[in-house]
Amino acid sequence: MREPRLGHIHFINCLPLTYAFDIGGYGQGFTIVRDMPARLNGMVVAGELDASPVSSIVYAQQPDELRILPDVSISAEGALQSILLVAKRPISALDGQAVALTAKSATSHRMLKIILAKAYHIAPRYFISPLTLAEGVLQQAEAVLFIGDDALEAFHHRHPDYWYYDLGDEWRKLTGQGMVYALWVVNADFAAKRPAALQQIHRTVTGGFAYGLAHLRLAARMMAGRTPFTAEQIYEYINLLNYGFTERHRQALLTYYGLAYDLGLIARIPELRFAEVIL
Repeated sequence: MREPRLGHIHFINCLPLTYAFDIGGYGQGFTIVRDMPARLNGMVVAGELDASPVSSIVYAQQPDELRILPDVSISAEGALQSILLVAKRPISALDGQAVALTAKSATSHRMLKIILAKAYHIAPRYFISPLTLAEGVLQQAEAVLFIGDDALEAFHHRHPDYWYYDLGDEWRKLTGQGMVYALWVVNADFAAKRPAALQQIHRTVTGGFAYGLAHLRLAARMMAGRTPFTAEQIYEYINLLNYGFTERHRQALLTYYGLAYDLGLIARIPELRFAEVIL
């Protein structure tokens, strides 16, 4: 029987699990596919992965085909540095203006649209762009949404003429809640037919995060050698995130889905259906 195919986000926000895979041996027994969230989203929906982290909006779009892996997410209670709107004018002045959206994710697109519609009562013109600041994205738009390492790069190298808005902070102001940015999901058919492999995935992901967080200083030093960020910047960033899924996360996720539904960004508010694992 083939190894389970497990997606893995190739961003710093998954550093604890990356460290567990690379140093702790947690990746043994899996075919691990490392890529950006948008690519993993498409692969798990297409059945090319058995389990993967995905932008949380993806579950709302495919709730019948997917099951949520319990106890794990990528979440934050407020500002988190890695979902950032960079603008040439104040956010309240973006009504009708061109706003570029990162090509690397999906949850953040809806999140920004909700914040601008509900908190600022404005409707920009959105388009998707793969360009960075250095590549001239703000020659085409009045603002740009970045996620992940691109956002961290912009956060730590601010241009004095631009405005910067951390969407985690904006979301907290709007809803009074944290935000669930990514879920781990399992193909529903795989979960039903391969329960032992499902248990293995759950143990690996939850245990891997625990291992990586227990060695976070070492992990940050390892990652600092591969990125433009210092070990302290990485350590500080990871401590803004949390990787669990509790009742508080469930309520925050349903708030996000409810607001997305109100704006017509998803067809329905899905029931949260979890894969059956032995806790």
